Amino acid sequence: MKLDLSHKLLALVLISMPFPGQAETPAGDWPMCPQALPIPQPPAVDAALQSGEIKITADQADLEEHGVSTLEGNVEITRDNQQLAADSIRYDRPGATADLNGNVHYWDDVLYLRSDRGHIDFGKETGLFEDSNYVLRDNRARGMARELAHSYQRETSLTTVDYTTCDPEDNFWKLSAGSIHLDHVNEWGSAKNVMLKIKDVPVFYTPYMSFPLSDKRKSGFLFPGFGSSNRSGYELTVPYYLNLAPEMDATIAPRLMSDRGLMFTGEFRYLLGPGNGMLQAEYLPSDNELNDQDRNLLSFTHEQPFAGSRGNLFLTYNRVSDEQYFEDFGSNIGLTSTRYLQRRADIAYGGNWYGGGSWNLRGLLQDYQTVDPSIPVQNHPYKRLPLIRFNARTPVRNRHLNFSLASEISNFDRGDDDNITDNVNGVRLDLYPSVGYPIHTAYSFIEPRAGLRFTQYDLNDNSQLFDNSPSRLLPVLSLDSGVFLERDLNLLGAPMLQTLEPRLFYLYVPHENQTDLPVFDTGLYDFSFDSLFRDNRFTGVDRMGDANQVSLAVTSRLLDGMSGVERGYLSFGQIYYLHDRDVFLTTGKARTEASSPFIAQAGVSLGRAWQLRGDLQWDPNNSKTEKLVAFAQYHPAPDKVINAGYRVRRTSDSISASSKRTIIDIEQTELSFLWPLSHQWSVMGRWNYGLPENRSIDLFGGIEYNSCCFAIRAVGRRFLTDTEGNYSNGVFLQLELKGLSGIGRETGKFLQENIPGFQSGF
Repeated sequence: MKLDLSHKLLALVLISMPFPGQAETPAGDWPMCPQALPIPQPPAVDAALQSGEIKITADQADLEEHGVSTLEGNVEITRDNQQLAADSIRYDRPGATADLNGNVHYWDDVLYLRSDRGHIDFGKETGLFEDSNYVLRDNRARGMARELAHSYQRETSLTTVDYTTCDPEDNFWKLSAGSIHLDHVNEWGSAKNVMLKIKDVPVFYTPYMSFPLSDKRKSGFLFPGFGSSNRSGYELTVPYYLNLAPEMDATIAPRLMSDRGLMFTGEFRYLLGPGNGMLQAEYLPSDNELNDQDRNLLSFTHEQPFAGSRGNLFLTYNRVSDEQYFEDFGSNIGLTSTRYLQRRADIAYGGNWYGGGSWNLRGLLQDYQTVDPSIPVQNHPYKRLPLIRFNARTPVRNRHLNFSLASEISNFDRGDDDNITDNVNGVRLDLYPSVGYPIHTAYSFIEPRAGLRFTQYDLNDNSQLFDNSPSRLLPVLSLDSGVFLERDLNLLGAPMLQTLEPRLFYLYVPHENQTDLPVFDTGLYDFSFDSLFRDNRFTGVDRMGDANQVSLAVTSRLLDGMSGVERGYLSFGQIYYLHDRDVFLTTGKARTEASSPFIAQAGVSLGRAWQLRGDLQWDPNNSKTEKLVAFAQYHPAPDKVINAGYRVRRTSDSISASSKRTIIDIEQTELSFLWPLSHQWSVMGRWNYGLPENRSIDLFGGIEYNSCCFAIRAVGRRFLTDTEGNYSNGVFLQLELKGLSGIGRETGKFLQENIPGFQSGF
């Protein structure tokens, strides 16, 4: 450290340097604040100074080169990124200290303060100030302190202190504490004897608390959460966060429910190289609402890539203590309608070979817990212990034979439960080699493909309905073809490119009676546009649908002529059956319709705000609309979105065209929105309504206020929990004190899941 009194001080000591303007704290992370906190402009740093050199200016000076110098009148000291200003300063050059008096200002990378008196030790890079007003520059915090001790870029300790991130004109909240310690290295703060005041009204006291100065993690209590519901009464949750290591953390959160008792909940998260996992547990001893029964949940998930991401391991285990668990404790209709919980171990590995070909091998162990009491035991899913699948293909080359193989061996086990009638267990082997010859040009393609599917069973059949080792061997022949046409056009003055893409798909699979084969994991696909081009109408391999059919479809797209972005699309198609379909899952009659339902789907973007899409499935055999989905979104800004939707699904209860009766499975309307009423006030909501039932399925509404230093959101909710018409009602509140923490039940994730396009301002 150098002080050149003969040059740098004497040359400038006669010049007064008043503050020319205002500097500001960063405001990029505080969009609701009217402006950044004003900070006086610090003295200019002389670029000619070397690192560690000190520059002093003053109106008057009594200089001692080897002792104590007295400087008065607009005194300024600068060194690197530290600046000082005061009415008078006593500078001790041998001790490298300075005593500051009157209108003291201090600036550095972390802190700005104004004080009446102060002491600086340049050697130790520390300062002590009395009766200070301070501003933390990075997180907009400010306040007053009777005493402030500051260690440059390391830490700040304050006593008899206030702390807030509110704008000076809006002191909504502040912490009053006996002491606050700010660790600028680890970016964390702690306080003792803390009183939280909202509008100067004390609302919360704690002898100790900690809070972040950035988004870094640290162990400590989080703010409590609270809410209420008709199933559990009033709720209070007090979470404690454990930052166990850089790659793992945990949260322990006792949850007190007035009607049920005290539930212990916990979550443990970890990283393992590129992999990650999470363990969740809940335990409620002696539920007051369920005959003092113990209730619990356990959930574990782990995913681990390996071998340079060529392999992947996935593990999950889930269980609950009883079938009513999600009805009582589920927070949304998705949880309360849970039917199965999966337990699974899945490992996969793959690679490339033969000049661009590929292969993959997968092993799977899978089991389920059925948590829907309405599902009869004979319809519970099978365990797969294990499944081994191997797929391979040669390089995809134009005008060459391309070979592929799909193979699988599975062991299906549902035990020897006497309550299950017609119980069948066994092993299934499936081999499906195929070969194709693609012919592609710039504007068309055609690909004939031939395959042979062989399926063999080894059964343990207590009901004696099946042979011990039935099998099936079927050829599968298909021809896929299409044409790509395009034209330039001008739409409302904008250049566009329109495509026309007709497609023809032929499929032939001969009929074979398959009622001698069990059904382990097979069902029917929901009919959709993709169904036009599948080689099997069944989801699994226990059934191979007989087919002699032609699919005709056409797609047209509208592309932006400059960017190539898709602005709209329209697709429609239908299957024409050349033969009746005689293969079904278990029992039934032949399907004699001459054609499938007509499928159409469309979507369009109108400017940057409007998105429209729709899907239609109309059956000409009974003149019924079986499926209809219409969805519109108006999203002119991140904080403005309105969604409206209507969907219908009708399923025919017959298997031939002779019956015209249909069953309405679903007919629902949906409206959701987030809309600002002003710069700070917003409303939000969602209404999902079932028309045949004439009742609301899921309904919530809320209001949000967002300001510079705090935000508050209140949401009331009512949703259907079962098919008997029982509802769960709840009220959720979230208060965020910006730069400190959030209070209440976190609602942002819930709103993002239920309002498409929602972006949280919290």
